[in-house]
Amino acid sequence: MTSPTQAALVGFSLAAVSLVLTAQAQTASGEAVRHVPVKKLFPYYDLYLGLPPQDRDGFYLEYLIQSAGANVRPRMFYALGSVRTPIQVDAKGKILTMPDLAMLRQGKVEVPASTPSGRITLNLEPVVPLGRSIPASSVSNSVSDYAKAIGRAGPLALAIPKLTGIAFKGVPSGQVVFADGRKATLPVEGGKPVFRPSQSAMRGAVSLEFPAVPTYAEFAR
Repeated sequence: MTSPTQAALVGFSLAAVSLVLTAQAQTASGEAVRHVPVKKLFPYYDLYLGLPPQDRDGFYLEYLIQSAGANVRPRMFYALGSVRTPIQVDAKGKILTMPDLAMLRQGKVEVPASTPSGRITLNLEPVVPLGRSIPASSVSNSVSDYAKAIGRAGPLALAIPKLTGIAFKGVPSGQVVFADGRKATLPVEGGKPVFRPSQSAMRGAVSLEFPAVPTYAEFAR
């Protein structure tokens, strides 16, 4: 994924938090560990969970571990009181077991002190069903939910990129279809067709059509 300053289309890394921690303690087995508040390693996730379910079903936040050690995945745990819960991570470094609000407010992440330095990167992903024909409403929902989330972010909104559309990867072109049967060509940016529901030319869209199934949908500025 690229960062907000690197590209106008998708793959926005909204935050990267260092795992180089200084506070150290020991587990019952005597292993040296480092601790950090859960909320610090999962920026924006409390705001995401605080949204009404119907206002966040159009996108989700994906957190990935990037370690300075080659192919090293730190053995991290959630710690709340005396309870320690392993953090599950897939082969790509994506965190599969996300914290709940109680853990975000009071918990800590425990990392062995011997773990190489690294960071946790946050990616923003739209929820769009991929097919040769895609309902325009499902695409609009992702953009609308993201706009609502920014509206609730308060001062933090200044640090969050403004994303107004969805780009489709893996297809050279696309069309928007209107209720009366009219069709219009989607603009292509960076080699990807992009749909922006707020544009006057796109209003009233019923569906999007592509020559093949897109391989990926991503937010666009």
